[in-house]
Amino acid sequence: MTQLAFSIPEFLAHFKVGRTTAYQEIGSGRLQTYKCGRRRYISAHAAAEWQRKLEAETSGATLDEAIRNPISA
Repeated sequence: MTQLAFSIPEFLAHFKVGRTTAYQEIGSGRLQTYKCGRRRYISAHAAAEWQRKLEAETSGATLDEAIRNPISA
């Protein structure tokens, strides 16, 4: 079964980023989250979009190009 959402600790482990970096990305609005009760989650879609944005920024491609040509998993 495909994972549909990540808790913050799961996201950190999966994407190998630190807690501070993740919360900076959330605070800047680049990484979208949602809450269910007291827990905060990141949807798999939001995580993939965040990753595409980072890849586009570091490759020099525009965000529109990254969206039109998504990376296959």
